[in-house]
Amino acid sequence: MRPLDPDDRDAPLSALSDAQGFWDHLGAARAEEYAQEDILPISAVPLARAPARPAVTEAFDIADCRLGSLDDTLQSMEASGAEAPDMARGDVSMAAISAALEQPVAPEQIAGFAMVAQPAAPGGGKARNRRRRLGDGRVGYRMQRIWLTPSYRALLKYGLPALAVVSAIALYFSNPDNRAALNATFETVYSAFVDRPEFMVTELQWHEVTPELDAALSARLDLDLPQSSFRLDLDALRAEIEALDWVRSADLRLMSDGVLALSVTERVPAILWRYDGGLQLLDAEGVRVAYVASRDLRPDLPLIAGAGANEHIREALDLLDAAAPLGDRLIGLVRIGERRWDVVLDRDQRIRLPEADALAALERVIALEQAQDLLTRDLLVADLRNPARPVLQISAGAMETLRDIRLQSLESSR
Repeated sequence: MRPLDPDDRDAPLSALSDAQGFWDHLGAARAEEYAQEDILPISAVPLARAPARPAVTEAFDIADCRLGSLDDTLQSMEASGAEAPDMARGDVSMAAISAALEQPVAPEQIAGFAMVAQPAAPGGGKARNRRRRLGDGRVGYRMQRIWLTPSYRALLKYGLPALAVVSAIALYFSNPDNRAALNATFETVYSAFVDRPEFMVTELQWHEVTPELDAALSARLDLDLPQSSFRLDLDALRAEIEALDWVRSADLRLMSDGVLALSVTERVPAILWRYDGGLQLLDAEGVRVAYVASRDLRPDLPLIAGAGANEHIREALDLLDAAAPLGDRLIGLVRIGERRWDVVLDRDQRIRLPEADALAALERVIALEQAQDLLTRDLLVADLRNPARPVLQISAGAMETLRDIRLQSLESSR
């Protein structure tokens, strides 16, 4: 045993002895843990001097013991009349500690164990009821440990109030009358702001366009004016205008004098397409501009026909430009089998173009026409589908004339 140093007064009793046992370590560690968590005050548990063993003692059975708490040990000491010494005052001397360590201790004096009380015989003394304070025992210890956990404390401090507020709001809005009242209040405040005179649109204007497009815009843009600019969906209105066939793009702008200005870019008709359903005006991209009831309404536009012809407008326009030297003799183009083109001329003449390099084949025919008047002759079909072997089909009268010329040549040779 080392001498007691003044700095060791706050140390546990197990630290004062060189020979420490398992229970000494456990008791010191538990006391320090309780002291740090403010569960039990720090106090030194005295080691009571064990009385002399009687000559005959009962055998100690660990099955007759139960694990007790520190409070049970302190209460048992109070019942026996022993005064708990204070290590800070130096009530325990080194001699007393040495004697306590050297003398054997009975099982019932081991700190942390208490003998299980035998049931009292009938008519015997009354059993003493021990009153436990709130927080004693394992349940109290667990509750205090939970309270010291940061997550549980944050849940109780912030989570429960927030849950209460959300529940109150949900309960309030579960009533339809409360929701209707809130919506009415919001609509009143919103209307008071957006319906101010400086936000009102009084007129819709657009620049001069074609008569067909002007009539379509007047029918489509039937706005209830004056109206607040906040209540006008300009994106939806722009999409509605661009849905018209005549419109390529549209732009809407709010002017300072309460005028909504509309700027429209029109589609320019480039070709007239005849199909099974009638006639359509198409632009250079093949997009429909308008429906036409008769060819006479737009005689200035070239004509194409056939299924799938609207998907090859760019090629058709190139062929029409190449056939420009034919002048008024050109009637139009016909799409055959959605694969190739036929150039249709007056007098029922046709130029059958191949699927590939149709423009080059048409230019060769135009060159022959300009050099030898090929198309001014009695020709029905100039078949160029096989560029390596072109075929010319003439009319029946021209064939008879050709036979007569050949017969005269044979007779004259004889």
